[in-house]
Parts: sequence; structure tokens; C-alpha cells
Amino acid sequence: MADAVEIRIERLPVGHVRADDFKAVSAVLKSPEHGEVHVRNKWMSLDPYMRLGLSPQAGYVAALNPGDMLNGPAVGIIEASGHPDFPVGSHVLSQMGWRSQFVSQPEDCGAALLVDVDVPLEWHLGLLGLTGVTAWLGISKVLRPQKGETIFISGAAGAVGSIACQMAKLRGARVLGSAGSPDKVDWLVNELGVDVATNYREQDLGAFLDENAPEGVDCYFDNVGGGMLDTFLVRTKPGGRIGLCGAMSQYEESDYRAGPANFFSVIENNLQLLGFNAFRLSGEEWAEATTELKRLVKEQGLKPCHSIVRGIKNASLAFAQMFEKGQLGKLLVEI
Repeated sequence: MADAVEIRIERLPVGHVRADDFKAVSAVLKSPEHGEVHVRNKWMSLDPYMRLGLSPQAGYVAALNPGDMLNGPAVGIIEASGHPDFPVGSHVLSQMGWRSQFVSQPEDCGAALLVDVDVPLEWHLGLLGLTGVTAWLGISKVLRPQKGETIFISGAAGAVGSIACQMAKLRGARVLGSAGSPDKVDWLVNELGVDVATNYREQDLGAFLDENAPEGVDCYFDNVGGGMLDTFLVRTKPGGRIGLCGAMSQYEESDYRAGPANFFSVIENNLQLLGFNAFRLSGEEWAEATTELKRLVKEQGLKPCHSIVRGIKNASLAFAQMFEKGQLGKLLVEI
């Protein structure tokens, strides 16, 4: 028997997520039976898409109710096992975040053994997890920015954006980006090598583009949706590419699935729009992505970027603040 801490939904948020929309509770775990494993989580991921499960609108994230737990990526160590393929002491990636430990059959929680032990454990939630693979997909397969082209990346200081910025620079593109504070703008330019960045809270985006991309951009990597996507539907060059990765600015709206206002510009300017979702990748494609990302770290200096919160009971506040002021790079909880 073991005691676990679980973060459960106290109430569904209306508008902005608040820390007190969640509650930490204790749960007694049984010993694993045949085919089950007992995993103690070490790290968990906090991601914007998790907000969609708290919305009454149907989507690709299942709707949740008070008393439920959010699910999400976590990495941990097997402390007891009744499964021959999951030995004690092995590290495992699962979809059982938001709890300190759990007992489950591996197939019921998306568990997979981590055989790549030559990298820090938390990388499997960031650079080599959904975050990095999403950035790889958007840059390497969807937008493919080239030397001499200009790409704008919204949410550039966030989890996906910070990797996408670096990958675009490594391909020789001129990189522009947006973030929500002066410190983030400085970090993008001085640490990640972004050519020019703007604080969208203080500078008019149109004026920024007039100065830095008066003829438009070749590519736009969209992490935020909303008004920024509307802008780039008319500020992307004819024949340009727009990759639709996320719509974080809309996730707390009552109608987060609302479309853009300037959609006819796609026809007028012969734009290429493609939505992409790393959840849809095959195992072979995922392996291709992680192999390439590790190569870029080793050979070309790609930097994993993390903001770390310590203690599972602080996960709720960190999740709420992600939508209010964001973070630098990938937001992780060290449990």
C-alpha cells in the first residue's frame, strides 16, 4: 500500500484558470496485481492543450468534470511490478501526470519504457517529447523555412516556440518572434539568436511588421491563433506558408474553436495553410524526430529550454500562470 497525491478538478473554470480550480487530495494505492505496475512519477508536463479538457465544447481532448484529474505526460520509475516486460527500476513515460504515483496496467495509461537513458529524464517531456517533436514537425515538415526567407513565430518564448526559433535559425532563415514581456524579448534575441522580437503587449504588431518585414513574411508558425493569425493572413507574402500549431489565446474563450476573420485572404494571396498535430505521428515519424533533435543538440548547439516548478502541489498555480504570463521554454513540474 502507498499514499499518492493527486491533483483533482475542484470546479470547471469560467474564463481564466485559477489555482483554486484544483485541489490536492490523498489516495491510497493498492499493490500491483498481475499485469500492473506501480510507478512513482519524477517529472510531469504542463501544456496549454490541457485547458481544452476543462471546456464544455467537444474537441480532441476529452471533456472533464469536477472530481476528475487532468491527464498528461509524465516520467517516473517503476517501484513494483506484476508485468514481465516492465521490471522494477525501469524508467517509464506515461499519460499519468497530475499525480505523484499510480498503479495501472501499462496499456491503460499509455506507458512505454524509456530505453534512451543517455539524456536527462525530463528531456522526454520537453525536447524529445510532444514539445520538441511538435516544433520539429512544424519546421522540418510543414513550413521548411530556407536561407533567405523570413519566418515569424508567435509564442516564441514558449515550449514549442523556443525550439522552433532555434531550428529555423539553424536552417538559415531570418527569424522574427513575439513574446509577452521585455525579459522574454531579450531572452529570445540574446540567448536563442532570434533576429528581431517584439513584445506584443506593448508594440503594435502592424508597426513591427512595417519596420521588419514590410513586404510580408514567407512563413508564419502560429501558436496563438486569434488576432495574430488574422494579421498574418494579410501579412504573409503571396504563396507563403502558414503552419497552424495552436491557438493559446483562444483556449480560455467560450468559443475557442472560432475561426479567423480574414480567411478569404488565403484565396486572394494563394496561401498554403496546414494544421499539424504531433499526436497523429506514427512511431517511425516520432523516432525520426527525436533522432534529428538529438543530432541538432550534439552537432549544432540546439538548446533545451525549461522552466521548472518543484512540488506537485504547486502544479495548479503554475498551470494557471501559464495562461496569464507564460514562462521561458517548456514548463515542467519536478514531483
